[in-house]
Amino acid sequence: MSADERATQLEMWNEQVNSAVVRVSGRRFPGVVVQGDSLSILFDLAMFVVEHLPDASDSDVGEAANELAESLLAHLENYERVLRARGVEPPYRRDSTRVPRGPNSGGEAG
Repeated sequence: MSADERATQLEMWNEQVNSAVVRVSGRRFPGVVVQGDSLSILFDLAMFVVEHLPDASDSDVGEAANELAESLLAHLENYERVLRARGVEPPYRRDSTRVPRGPNSGGEAG
């Protein structure tokens, strides 16, 4: 089954702006659709926290903030790849040098 065929097999459970609930065929539970520009804003907020946590602060908090930023970046990079593969530029500009700390940054979206 192609990506285009899978894309048409969605159940729209509601259409709330910036928080639509959609179930993908084959999945038991639905997910929440986050618009790409909103995802970019969430990533920027997570990076702000990562960048402004003092190095001496609670290491668990720093690690959690970094993991959050890594996860959001993975989703954001996936979104950007999909858009560009279809010839569409993202609705925002992202500084590609602004990345979470550590070896796990820039992974795949889950």
